[in-house]
Amino acid sequence: MSDPNEAQKAKSAEGLPRARFLWGVRVSPHVIVFLLTLLAAIPPLKGAIISGIHWWWDKSYEQIQYVMDEARPNEGAPYIAGHLDGSTDQHNLVGQMRGTAMVVKALPEAAFAPGKRLLIWHSADAPNFVVFGDEVNDMPVAALPQRPGLPAFLAYLAWLLGTSLVGFGAMVWVGNRWSRDYGELQMRYRPGSKL
Repeated sequence: MSDPNEAQKAKSAEGLPRARFLWGVRVSPHVIVFLLTLLAAIPPLKGAIISGIHWWWDKSYEQIQYVMDEARPNEGAPYIAGHLDGSTDQHNLVGQMRGTAMVVKALPEAAFAPGKRLLIWHSADAPNFVVFGDEVNDMPVAALPQRPGLPAFLAYLAWLLGTSLVGFGAMVWVGNRWSRDYGELQMRYRPGSKL
């Protein structure tokens, strides 16, 4: 004996449209241009940060002897631990492995040796951090004979602005010209649907 509820469900299902598979693909080449713009902006951004710090804390920088104490490989982020002449506080220089020897990254000809001295630019007031692999403080004088100032800072800002304007302009142009949508990317409302 057939179930009356099953017959009613089958009858009401006859009037419903069949469910269909919705698909869609969006081609967005402007994302590639955006990523390339970010990549191209790294050198002027790095230069602007470093030169801005040297300009802002200009009067606090001095040349001082740095004394190497210990080379530390640090699992892929090597550094040289040492101290400033006349102090016992630890100061670090970014290192780089050259075979089995560690060298100062900013001055590769300066290999680590315990007690070795190196003339550096140091400021007790300026921040001490690394920007894209380069130090803003405790930079070897031989690697940076002339510290950057306001003109360098403004030049890097102009370079950064130019790179950003060209890159984002190209991104909009590429997006308008070559972005494409294929298939059905959005759900369509049907009258009587509970969705």
